Amino acid sequence: MKKYLQNVDLLQIWNIIKGDELSHTNSTVWLTLADKAMKGAFNDKPVFTGLCHIMVQAYLRKEKDMGKQNSKYSEEFTNFLVILASFSNQALDLFRQNLEGRSIQNIRRLRKNEIDCLTDPELCYENVARFKRLIDTLRYDGPITAMTDNTKLKSGLYYSSQFGCIIGSTLNYNETKITNYDQIPQVINKIKSEKAFASSIPLPKFPPVVIALIPNNGSDKTSTIADFHRELLINIAPQLNLHILSIGSDGALVEFQAQTIIQSMATNKRLQMIDTRFEVTFSCPILPSIGPVVRVQDLKHAKKTCRNIIMSGARVLSLGRSTARFDHFLHISQRPDSIMYKQDVVKLDRQDDGAAYRAFCSSNLRNVYLQHLENPEDEEMCRFFVLLFIFGELIDCYLNRQISPLERIKMAMTSFFFLRFWCQHILNLSENYPDFISLKKNFLADQSYSILTSLAESMILLVKAHREYYSSVPLLPWMHGSEAVEHFFGIARQINSDFTYAELIHLIPKIA
Repeated sequence: MKKYLQNVDLLQIWNIIKGDELSHTNSTVWLTLADKAMKGAFNDKPVFTGLCHIMVQAYLRKEKDMGKQNSKYSEEFTNFLVILASFSNQALDLFRQNLEGRSIQNIRRLRKNEIDCLTDPELCYENVARFKRLIDTLRYDGPITAMTDNTKLKSGLYYSSQFGCIIGSTLNYNETKITNYDQIPQVINKIKSEKAFASSIPLPKFPPVVIALIPNNGSDKTSTIADFHRELLINIAPQLNLHILSIGSDGALVEFQAQTIIQSMATNKRLQMIDTRFEVTFSCPILPSIGPVVRVQDLKHAKKTCRNIIMSGARVLSLGRSTARFDHFLHISQRPDSIMYKQDVVKLDRQDDGAAYRAFCSSNLRNVYLQHLENPEDEEMCRFFVLLFIFGELIDCYLNRQISPLERIKMAMTSFFFLRFWCQHILNLSENYPDFISLKKNFLADQSYSILTSLAESMILLVKAHREYYSSVPLLPWMHGSEAVEHFFGIARQINSDFTYAELIHLIPKIA
């Protein structure tokens, strides 16, 4: 009977004769599922396919009174279980109670043996060598971008059997090393008394490989970050012949100052662009076995900085006989054809990338120009247009993917000279009218001015470096900066919105 009931039609007739509706319904589900699977309906569902495979394995092992050891899991299903475990161990247990899957102990063992797992969260030779092995596999010998960034962490301490220490604090390895389990409470009490919980991370990162996760106590020092850069550029990268072309950051003061230290370090050779007619001197160090190293600020952060300069109202940006102010953006946002939203101006989010894009895009510039045409006697919109255009040109010379290197140079230098002439103009006025105008009140903040002019310098040096050292590699300026690190943290927060230092280390193999 069992042999004949394998026929779908005969089974359906048999169920009707028996009048077993529930059995008929269940059989139909499984037959339909099997039929669709045979026709490839689940070929694009590798996690579901992996679950089905392990369910079949578990049932066959149960029939033979065998354990579940050494069951074969697909890579996609394993990745699903690892991410589920990162959400919650209880969620993984609930899943395993109703279906099948790896235990949390098994997942921890996988993490420990994972080839992409950091063997040491500090900046060390082996972590960088892992990246070198990757690019050697790809036979790539071109320029590399290095990046640093910070992110907030949830305070938490965790004993790592992999590292043999308490992780999640800012104390060094020797101070948190555990030789026997009785030391764990003592070390934890020491950490708590010194308030050394990790709260942010400087992350040097070569996409897609994280080479260090270094906790700090919420305050960075320029000298500390510069030391990390020196360790990478002087002690590690030359041994591996890694051609690090740029060091990117988001423009934070201490990170920018650390970049400046590296940019001005004494070397036998320097990549230079000098024009004595206009008193322009751009240069960066050329390091042995590495090549030129250029500092680059993150472009989207720079764009938000440009927008916030105008929006903040902390300084009255003087442009001839007019100023650039918050209410100019407000008027433009109220136009019926405005591309800007009300929330781009009123109760704005200063970290909104979309709002920063809309502020300097061509459609918004067009509206500013139309606003000026409607009232040609008002010069303020004309000068406001010029300022938006200059800021937009400087960022666009990096982000635009359709223009030549020569055009990028023109855009960068146009912005550079405008900023320099504007600075000199305010300086001249301050000498004549010291009671009414000054650089501190009527011009960009020193940090903002330095970041924007450094972007122009970096573009020139990147073009020159590609021409002289990497002529066979296309110039991709939008790949420099720190955006890749931002994405790394963003994906990590999609998986776990509030992670500790230990949890972030475990997430690395599934993100980077």
